[in-house]
Amino acid sequence: MTIEKSVKHVASAWKESPYYADAERWTHLFWGNGTIFLRLFKELPLDNVIELAAGHGRHSEQIANQCGTLTLMDIHQENIDACRNRLGHFPELHFILNNGYNFEPIAAVSISAIFCYDAMVHFAPDVVQSYIKDTHRILRSGGMALYHHSNLSAPGTNYAKNTHARNHMTEELFKSFCDEAGMEIVESIPISWGNVENLDRISLIQRP
Repeated sequence: MTIEKSVKHVASAWKESPYYADAERWTHLFWGNGTIFLRLFKELPLDNVIELAAGHGRHSEQIANQCGTLTLMDIHQENIDACRNRLGHFPELHFILNNGYNFEPIAAVSISAIFCYDAMVHFAPDVVQSYIKDTHRILRSGGMALYHHSNLSAPGTNYAKNTHARNHMTEELFKSFCDEAGMEIVESIPISWGNVENLDRISLIQRP
């Protein structure tokens, strides 16, 4: 399967999905005091930030006034429009429709931080690999990315039929992608999701 087909297989289910409205009530799981997400997010240098797979902008809304510049990136035009309608009043925000597997047209060595919450858990391994490779391209030296990804070993399965629609990913596979791309793992912590122990991981990675 080509990477474009891997992207389409996952992305099609999230176009104009009721998920976005439902997810608003889960935002505190990421931004509440004492959460592992917030603790690791505070490690990011926020002068030039990208949110990958921004959906309807519920996460960027939490930090828009903390960033020097903030770019919301998503594969669906409908989501970009929703983000612009929701957050367009903030200064220094940008909205980019991307191809679902890299950060083009972002310039090399131009970004201080990237984060992606509650989306990469669904990405196919080849898509995760592609994003990690391009993470190295766009981050400046010392720049960091915070990725919430699957920790479910389920090779060869249809992600939509897996627990909480998690795609195949393991700690070892994620680390191999980082090693291959020249990225260093600062912390990678298993987390439970939907009462399933260690279903996900939150990984903070850095460009040396």
